[in-house]
Amino acid sequence: MRDRPADVTARRVAIVTLGCGRNDVDSDQLGGSLAASGYELVDDPADAQCVLVNTCTFIAPAREESIDTVLAACDLRHGDGGPVPVLVVGCMAERYGEELAQALPEVAGVLGFADYPRLPAIVGAALEGRSVEAARGSAPVVRGLPLLRVTAGRRAPDATLALDAPPTAGRRAPDAPPTAAFPVRTVPRGVWAYLKIAGGCDRVCTFCAIPSFRGRFASRPLDELEAEARWLAGAGVRELVCVSENTTSWGKDLPGGRRAQVDLIRMFERTEGLARVRLLYLQPAEILPELLDAMAASPVVAAYYDLSLQHASGPVLARMARSGDADRFLRLIEGIRARDPAAVFRSSFIVGFPGETERDVDALADFLEAARLDWVGFFPFSVEDGTPSATMPDQVDPGIAGARRDRLTQLAEALADEAAEAYVGRELAVLVEEHDGPDAVGRSHREAPETDGEVRLPGCAVPPGRMVPVRVTGTDGVDLIGEPVIPEASVAAWRTVEVGTAAG
Repeated sequence: MRDRPADVTARRVAIVTLGCGRNDVDSDQLGGSLAASGYELVDDPADAQCVLVNTCTFIAPAREESIDTVLAACDLRHGDGGPVPVLVVGCMAERYGEELAQALPEVAGVLGFADYPRLPAIVGAALEGRSVEAARGSAPVVRGLPLLRVTAGRRAPDATLALDAPPTAGRRAPDAPPTAAFPVRTVPRGVWAYLKIAGGCDRVCTFCAIPSFRGRFASRPLDELEAEARWLAGAGVRELVCVSENTTSWGKDLPGGRRAQVDLIRMFERTEGLARVRLLYLQPAEILPELLDAMAASPVVAAYYDLSLQHASGPVLARMARSGDADRFLRLIEGIRARDPAAVFRSSFIVGFPGETERDVDALADFLEAARLDWVGFFPFSVEDGTPSATMPDQVDPGIAGARRDRLTQLAEALADEAAEAYVGRELAVLVEEHDGPDAVGRSHREAPETDGEVRLPGCAVPPGRMVPVRVTGTDGVDLIGEPVIPEASVAAWRTVEVGTAAG
């Protein structure tokens, strides 16, 4: 982290991130390490002198997108016509490093997770036209979290320079607690940010290769998470979106075990400046009643339940090496709604898993009708190298799987429209994120960023970062349209609204 390549003045680096929110956090850390070493981070790869592509390998389409993005970056040229060096990082680089290096000789380097602490020196070598191998050195395989750390202390590192500030401004995020250490990352530029609370996975789902390259599940300690949450809130973040492979596994490898998840909720509640916290990736087989009770009672944690269901047919779930069925999932959802009447639900499902029959698809459709989930996504089964499902008998024809997905998607979209229409006339707390012309745009507790809909407030001048009470007046598909409950006299009047008012 202390390595500083020679003559980094105006050396611009762009990081292109693909995949999930966990990858976004990794890119924040990579960007933070580069900023700490004097590099300038830019958004547009066309403005960069070096491009990093943070790849995804979750399913086949993600790998295809990653390759296409890398090739597009390799087509970039400097003003003198020379190629812009491209470094490939992320899950695909970790999983298929040697294969990618052989298949993509035009890239400057393919870097695994163990290379991340040396990234500033590696980028320096790429910019100077040298081989990155010497800068990489030799390093043990490191798959735990955090990938990059800072030394404990009051002041966050130089990597906290705001990316949207002029180079001479030097704006920094507030101090961390005196004894805190947390991964270096860039200062967020919006009102929400991801917080990775753990990494890796111990589950043995037959369709998933993540444990093979992300390693065993590792929780981040509570004090480290609190330090980062406080730092993010001090930098202007009003909503934290907690991500991991399995959020409901958090704490199992720490003192107190998974019941310490209640302490995690309490930590968020005492973090000054946070208006909302959203927990993603809740594994049904691991959900504790204590966690549900704490979430339902919390004034800060959103009534948003992102359940990792994958299917509703018991036989299909058994072949996935997962537990549960439609009846069990319905009881779980009913129990959550009994605790938390404002609850909204998201889940994703794999269609076309080996051995899936039309009866299994009917069971999933019946479950969707009964459960009335607010947000649903479908993925056709993807054969993953090295997983048990790749060689299972009764593989489903991709065309049939696609037809099943289309049928279920049509049903889910109709249910989502109905769910949105049910909010007309109701009041919601909306966190304003940006302005689109004269309209304010934000989200309530029912919309997670980047995956769900939004709330539009026509003609509203509320500044970003404010949580305001809104009455829903209509819908536009799954998006909501509303108006502030309090008459808007002026922007100055809105600035008296406290962040956190009507949060939830």
